[in-house]
Amino acid sequence: MKLSKIILEDDYRSKFKTESQELENEMKGTYNRDDIMVNIIQHSNGDKAMGKVTVKSKDELLPSEYRNMRNFLEAKGFEVTGGANYFEDDGDRYYYPTIKFEFDI
Repeated sequence: MKLSKIILEDDYRSKFKTESQELENEMKGTYNRDDIMVNIIQHSNGDKAMGKVTVKSKDELLPSEYRNMRNFLEAKGFEVTGGANYFEDDGDRYYYPTIKFEFDI
């Protein structure tokens, strides 16, 4: 696949913008947090989408809350594929608690 096709013709980044916003709003309401961000993009092969929930907290989440968020995503039909429950500041950037997931299109 040519790079120009990926950049100019296929819109992998914004295809799921509406779904990302809906899931983000639902999670903000469910967990009563305004620091949740959700991003979903289409995988370049076209048959899967990948997402990431980021909680912009400068602290680790309670283990039970993090586990509940993972369970919430799985109950929605997403396959949780990774993530980490920690915050780190390496002096150059922040690393926030995240949950990675994917689903078939």
